[in-house]
Amino acid sequence: MNEQSKMDKISVKAYSLGKEPKDNEYWLAQPAIKRIEAVEILRQQVISEDESKQGFQRVCRIVELSQS
Repeated sequence: MNEQSKMDKISVKAYSLGKEPKDNEYWLAQPAIKRIEAVEILRQQVISEDESKQGFQRVCRIVELSQS
């Protein structure tokens, strides 16, 4: 991982079950760049370096329409 993709692991909080904050409220409060960086970190965790060079798989499907 490069310097930009390191997560801040300083802050840890424990909450009672049912009293934890909502994730969407947290992420909506974050600036767009921080949300994009978080998505990139998750993407790097899921996709290996070789697979990331591959790009998106192209899919084409031909569907025959029924005449009504």
